[in-house]
Amino acid sequence: MVELGTSWKRRAKHRSDSELDQINSRLKDLCESFGKPQEHVGLGVRPLGKSIFEFRISRDLRVALLFIRPKTFRLMMTGNHDEVRAWLKENK
Repeated sequence: MVELGTSWKRRAKHRSDSELDQINSRLKDLCESFGKPQEHVGLGVRPLGKSIFEFRISRDLRVALLFIRPKTFRLMMTGNHDEVRAWLKENK
């Protein structure tokens, strides 16, 4: 299950339809493979904090999300590497 965080809508509106389609497609893969570290490598999943993760959509597009409970994620923001790091500093 995927929930949308408060900052997600604000940040996602700056993404193209193609980028949002890529995110949705990759989210399905993430939901199916989360908790299986050997599969995380292909998705570019990295822990950023206790329950905060990032996964790579493309070279310049990443998604930060919270792992809330088994099989439930809250999308927090999307952006490039630097934007994700700045968001993380603001929200720790």
